[in-house]
Amino acid sequence: MWNKIINNSYLNHKDNTLSAIIINITNLSSNKYLIRRNYLQIIAENFNMLISKIFLNIKKIIRSLLIVYTRHAHHRNDNRFQRHKHWYNDNYYNNYKYNNVSGSKPKRSRLIKIIARIIIILLIILIVIYYPSYIKQILKILQTNINNISTIIQSTVTYTQPTINSTWVFQFFSIVNQYRQSTGAPLLQYCPWLDNFAHIRFETMIQNPAISHYNFDQDFDEYLSQYQNSLLIGEEVLYPDGYTPNDYAQNLQSEAPLHWKGLIDATYTYYGYYIGYGPTYAIVGSCAVTEIPGPNINVPQYLQSHGCSVELENVTWLVIELSNWCGESSINQLP
Repeated sequence: MWNKIINNSYLNHKDNTLSAIIINITNLSSNKYLIRRNYLQIIAENFNMLISKIFLNIKKIIRSLLIVYTRHAHHRNDNRFQRHKHWYNDNYYNNYKYNNVSGSKPKRSRLIKIIARIIIILLIILIVIYYPSYIKQILKILQTNINNISTIIQSTVTYTQPTINSTWVFQFFSIVNQYRQSTGAPLLQYCPWLDNFAHIRFETMIQNPAISHYNFDQDFDEYLSQYQNSLLIGEEVLYPDGYTPNDYAQNLQSEAPLHWKGLIDATYTYYGYYIGYGPTYAIVGSCAVTEIPGPNINVPQYLQSHGCSVELENVTWLVIELSNWCGESSINQLP
């Protein structure tokens, strides 16, 4: 009893330490992101100041050119009007009407655009010639920060997505035990002795993922036959990747009631588990079938018979072995 208390205290201390480390790492990532963002903002402001200084006199230049052009055009048009007064009166409107059908603007507007484009091009050339190192530095910093931000976002997404590990499993069974307690069933206790058998079962099932709970009886006879008169084993094969423990418990109740019924069965009082990564048949698109109803079922045939499309893909397996007894001797492990 004392050893159990010490072990539980150690696990709780370990969990608190891990939680503190995760929180610190998260805060550090956020601070790094803020620092990079502020640094990038400062670079952008400096670049804007540089551009503002270069373009400071553009309006004055354009205004001066327009004044010169306007005076010249006015003088030229006045002379032409005096020399060809009748031609202007009779033909100008018709010429403009039929030769300007596209609705183009007068030549003055075109000239302004041309002048503005030339000035902009010249300024860009000047910047490239006189400030090449600064531009390269800005581009390099922008590229580095974009890459860093992408990495941070990716790591944040990876961090926020639940990872199936021992902590996830213990949280999941804590939720399961809350439901068991509400129904009067005894709480499930963790039994490391069952972990070895769960590992053996995983290695067997991935050899033929088309058959549900493939070769369970053969593995039981080989590794647990000496306990067959008193030992009851129930097996759950779950694929909880991407779920939180609470969300997955809710999902099982609504989408896989047979599997949920096994988890809260009062016959079982112990559990062991194994987390692996291997092939299984996954549903593509929508499907009315939400769980396989038993062992030794050809999974792809069963799903296809219900109008579902499937494909073989690698996913995270959670193999759970439920039992009414926890042995002290070790089960033969895999070679």
